[in-house]
Amino acid sequence: MSDQAQIQKLIDDWRDALCARDLDRLMQNYAPDVLFFDAVPPYQHQGAAAYRASWEAMLPYLPPQLGSELREVDITISGDLALMHCLQRLINAETKEAATCGWVRVTVGYHRQQGNWRVIHEHVSVPFDPVTTQAAFIHELTAAE
Repeated sequence: MSDQAQIQKLIDDWRDALCARDLDRLMQNYAPDVLFFDAVPPYQHQGAAAYRASWEAMLPYLPPQLGSELREVDITISGDLALMHCLQRLINAETKEAATCGWVRVTVGYHRQQGNWRVIHEHVSVPFDPVTTQAAFIHELTAAE
């Protein structure tokens, strides 16, 4: 399997695990020392245990039938490092409505360690308006976005 296909499989497996609320499977490709910048407090987590704890805290606030949509997925690979960035939103799988604030920007850094790709860095953000200093939530994407 090509490196590109391996990274895409990690992305797909992560989404499937999240939608199934299977935290063990969600965590299986994270490095123990992963650094995670989140769009919700406390905004930064160091280590896989802290990353898992953030999902444990958030899952009760998400719909029972959880879905995940990705747009504009781009994967770049150079040797043992890979980056993926995309737009993502969590949805209520039954109603197809946004389950959180809308679309967020996601960047994930991967490092091949002992032959396996591991997530070493993840960054989720919401753009902001510098004039008002308010978050600029994107509820719906149009063809121009």
